[in-house]
Amino acid sequence: MVRIMNGIKSLPLKNITVDDPFWGRVINLVREKVIPYQWEVLNDRIPDAAKSHCIKNFEIAAGRRNGEFYGMVFQDSDLYKWLEAAAYSLDTRPDPELEKLTDSAVELIGSAQQADGYINTYYTVKEPDGRWSNLQQGHELYCAGHLIEAAVAYYNATGKRDFLDIAIRFADYIDSVFRNTEGYPGHQEIELALAKLYRVTGEKRYLTLAGKFIRRRGSGEPHYFIKERQKPQYRTIWPQLEEFDAAYSQSHIPPLEQRHTTGHAVRAVYMYTAMADLALEDGNAQMRGVCEGLFDNITKKQMYITGAIGSTSIGEAFTTDYDLPSDLIYGETCASIGLMIFCQRMNALSGDARYADTIERALYNTVLAGMSLSGTEFFYVNPLEADPARLAHSPDLAHIKNPRQKWFDCSCCPTNIARTVMGLGEYIYRTAPDGLYVNLYCSGTAEDGLRSIAVKTGYPYADKAVITVSGGRYKLFLRNPENAPILSLSVGGLELDVQTQNGYVVLERDWNGNEIVLRFDMRPKIIYTSPKSQNNNGKAAVMRGPLVYCAEQADNGENLGAVILPSEAAFAETGAVDGLPPETVMLKSPAHRYTGQGDVLYTAAPPKLSDTEVKLVPYFLWANRNVGEMRVFLHHRI
Repeated sequence: MVRIMNGIKSLPLKNITVDDPFWGRVINLVREKVIPYQWEVLNDRIPDAAKSHCIKNFEIAAGRRNGEFYGMVFQDSDLYKWLEAAAYSLDTRPDPELEKLTDSAVELIGSAQQADGYINTYYTVKEPDGRWSNLQQGHELYCAGHLIEAAVAYYNATGKRDFLDIAIRFADYIDSVFRNTEGYPGHQEIELALAKLYRVTGEKRYLTLAGKFIRRRGSGEPHYFIKERQKPQYRTIWPQLEEFDAAYSQSHIPPLEQRHTTGHAVRAVYMYTAMADLALEDGNAQMRGVCEGLFDNITKKQMYITGAIGSTSIGEAFTTDYDLPSDLIYGETCASIGLMIFCQRMNALSGDARYADTIERALYNTVLAGMSLSGTEFFYVNPLEADPARLAHSPDLAHIKNPRQKWFDCSCCPTNIARTVMGLGEYIYRTAPDGLYVNLYCSGTAEDGLRSIAVKTGYPYADKAVITVSGGRYKLFLRNPENAPILSLSVGGLELDVQTQNGYVVLERDWNGNEIVLRFDMRPKIIYTSPKSQNNNGKAAVMRGPLVYCAEQADNGENLGAVILPSEAAFAETGAVDGLPPETVMLKSPAHRYTGQGDVLYTAAPPKLSDTEVKLVPYFLWANRNVGEMRVFLHHRI
């Protein structure tokens, strides 16, 4: 592996185990249910699920069957992300049957690769003369990026070079095409993938090309995407993108001049990830500073309490600072995953725990909400407020689905969730020359060849973690969670003051099986938004530790907009109800409800307040019992 500038990097997944009740359930669900289910979907063998045709597209491109291309122009990426999830599963637990299946998928991809190294079933089957003619809309480089990421993961997991060699051939061909041109992708993704390929191969050309794609973006007149429309082979793929908006793809100005997050949310955070990768590798202080500023703009002015990003369905995009509607939100699952990836790189770049705090927020809330407890239904969009009657009849809310769906015509999110869960270990621990970092708290073990750590905890529900550390003298960096601060800390029974550096409690000593005990503040708390976020003035949300809570109709009846939290809400913790995991902690509190108006639409008579009780569940669990109303932000009497 190529050295990262400051030496903070992920541990190999095979060096990590996760075995606690919370994450163990999710990881086993993805391994045993989700990965097989998604393979069946990709082969169109799930009744009533949206058609994929993904495997058939590859078979047609490989000459193994006749037919027409079907699906989105980026349909290939579904298979690549599925393979990445499967690779992470194999990296953490060998499975000969799964490996046999993935080997067959790799062989199919290789058979669809053209003689010059090119792979893309849409252009191979549907527009063979259209290669690289529509970088703005064609997603060729986006698909290539996901292929490369999957190939690197598969090589790391199995040691087999077949898939990696396919990716290298494709990357070499891409480099030959774009090394000395002005083109760059409409949807960023290949840039961060090329950084991964550089790290596993040591070939500097890949990192150089990633840098060229970033630095070309938004430069030159006329705009590159305008010029490519003048080419004779140009064909429109997405009519809605014909009204050109450079900000949509973050190509309105060069990335190094960008200070405000704008445009398509997934594209944005994928680009920021690549910029952080470049700063990691070459120590570019200007690039790092831009990334820090963009992170601040997202998290301080454009991020939902759940870690969701992207306020509007029009362009799946950011809008403006403090515009965070709970009902019209887009909040694509992929966008929060992209935010996690960006924060992972920024954490490695800076050693600052605030990036891991954002990873935790997005992971435990939006990303987990994107998949049902059964593992066979998914959210693409993650609202903070939902009313089935409005969803059924308002065209403004047509992008929101309740219940979750078996699959989507545009199904980027389900496979993205699978690869994120199976690669979770990369977010939990980091290693550096001077020590180990603990960024997420879950039961399991990790070692980096010299040092080892074992964690026992019931986080995010329980308030205690016991950590056993071995391996000699080094620093242990324990993240002090923003939303579950460490109340007490002891080493070998000796209480220590909780002092932090960049958000970490830093302990240095000779570690020889020493036991550390942490206590987290898990008291439920009411959270307010800035008055500038006018959608939520007079409202509040509830968090317990890293978990955002919500009210569901299943527990509180209909018309949740009439429920009011009292000024001094007193939350009691209760166990799970039927249909939720047994470890679930629910909350309940005395509350009020507006009543007395009947069916009258307008009246001079004020509503009455009646006493009631509100019950709350973790947001990521909503819509697992039945279809009904849901709200995160409730009216609150101050």
